[in-house]
Amino acid sequence: MQALKLLTCGSVDDGKSTLIGRFLYETGQLYADQLAALGEPDENGELPFANLLDGLEAERSQGITIDVAWRYARAGGRNLIIADTPGHEQYTRNMVTGASHCSLAIILVDARKGITRQTRRHSFLCHLLGVRQLVVAVNKMDALDYDRAAFEATREQYLALAEAMPGAQIQVLPVSALKGDNLAEPSANTPWYQGPTLLQVLQQAQVDQPQELPARLPVQMVIRPHQDLRALAGTLFAGELKLGDSLHHWPSGQQALVKGLWKSGTEADRIQAGDAVSVQLDRELDISRGDWLSVDKPRVGNSWQGWLVWLDDQPHSPGKRYRVKAPSRWNWGRIAGLDGQLDVEDLSVSDQVELTTNAIARVTLQLEEAQALDAYEQSRHTGSLVLVDPDSQQTVAAFLAEAPVEAGQARPQVSDAEKELNAYIRRHYPHWQALDVSRW
Repeated sequence: MQALKLLTCGSVDDGKSTLIGRFLYETGQLYADQLAALGEPDENGELPFANLLDGLEAERSQGITIDVAWRYARAGGRNLIIADTPGHEQYTRNMVTGASHCSLAIILVDARKGITRQTRRHSFLCHLLGVRQLVVAVNKMDALDYDRAAFEATREQYLALAEAMPGAQIQVLPVSALKGDNLAEPSANTPWYQGPTLLQVLQQAQVDQPQELPARLPVQMVIRPHQDLRALAGTLFAGELKLGDSLHHWPSGQQALVKGLWKSGTEADRIQAGDAVSVQLDRELDISRGDWLSVDKPRVGNSWQGWLVWLDDQPHSPGKRYRVKAPSRWNWGRIAGLDGQLDVEDLSVSDQVELTTNAIARVTLQLEEAQALDAYEQSRHTGSLVLVDPDSQQTVAAFLAEAPVEAGQARPQVSDAEKELNAYIRRHYPHWQALDVSRW
């Protein structure tokens, strides 16, 4: 059975780390030395389970999660890989990193506060990043004496919010991370709740399967173990490969047949999506890192529309040129169009766009060299890019591709005189970082 990757998210102090720590305790997954390392019980006799996840000194001293803590656990016979992500807005980039790997999100909601701005932000980000299984843990029910009406009010509030997230599969649970209610066993404190426990939800959850795309192999490395073998190594992100398959090489457009396949250094007849592989072709092609091998022709474009999550502390500077990292390939590009920005209060999209920290916007990304991509909803790995500031070397944004922009839409008409001027500027004033329009 494949491991289920999940994350916990929600506002700061909603009890994410405590929930996971208590879940491990309730399911008998803590050793004596781990229990001893937790520290002294509080005045109510409860152990500080959050210390299991908050490994940084700053996290323990402030009582918040800063970095993503990865934890391996089990739910019955199923392996779990849990990402405990920060709740504070300034660490949204870490939450985005965790969600981009996961099939399920546990969204913590403080029962005393109900749905907050951060609940809406994290829910939509999870949905945007392809996480369709959302488990809303209405936490701290013990603080409200397990009041059913309060739980139902929060549940209804969240289900109304979910109407803006088509395809989301939502379960809402009343829990107490502090006391362990409805984590491993049904709680006697909530006799009015007849739904599954968190353990049951995790046992029954689905692991995301690769979309049924034709084979996609972005080349990560060209290897030559000896003079008679030249192989192309990478991770097969979609489809399957078998000996004799005809592969399309992007960007050259040439074709070749699969002559040899290796998985973990062992020869194989067939390779499935998710495997790290090496491929030998029946003919020599000029292939380098970042090129694609695929069964069909991928979609290619200089301009792509999609959603962008701005992660940097500094706002976007219009016209700024960024390094763009696609699967195994570096490029340069600019944000050429701002098409709308998400309002996390009501999940509407407004025309007023300001790319500041944590902004979520629809944009048009202009690349200096064409890039093959899939739509993000079809493939997380071959449908996303990150933007890196060349000055600070910080990752400033994550881009989730929707579709390439038609050439006529993306590029303005450029006269020969303008091309000459552009060439002059690029030659004599390279520090202006002018875009190359010679092939427009």
